[in-house]
Amino acid sequence: MSSLPIVLRFLHIAPAVVAGGATIFARIALLPALASLPDADRLRLKEAIDRRWRVVVMVCITLLFLSGTANFLLYQAPAHKGQSLYHALFGIKFVAAMIVFFLASALSGRSAGLAWIRANARFYVGIAAALVLAIVLISNVLKNIPQAI
Repeated sequence: MSSLPIVLRFLHIAPAVVAGGATIFARIALLPALASLPDADRLRLKEAIDRRWRVVVMVCITLLFLSGTANFLLYQAPAHKGQSLYHALFGIKFVAAMIVFFLASALSGRSAGLAWIRANARFYVGIAAALVLAIVLISNVLKNIPQAI
């Protein structure tokens, strides 16, 4: 048995837990707590958090994208060839993940063009958190679709 599927799964699950868990934590605990601080303190704390977090976001996105793509192309697509339900659900999961990647990048980034997302962080973190939960649900459904082979 090859260890590659195990390595790819670990490289996919670990960053998903880190980034997905942090997204839900931010929506439930961090953003409401930040809102209770005076403006100067809130901005200073948010910048300190974002400076550290944006590196984690980029590493997580890179690992999720590369490991997910490799796992799909090497193992899942061949095992589920011709199964339209599997591929449709995978497509929905992939699009949802791309939206989460975009929102995570925009929320932790510094781009002036995406400041409107950061200005409405509570709303967009809520969207990202809901999508993370949908991705987990879809992943569990996909895992339980029998292989075509």
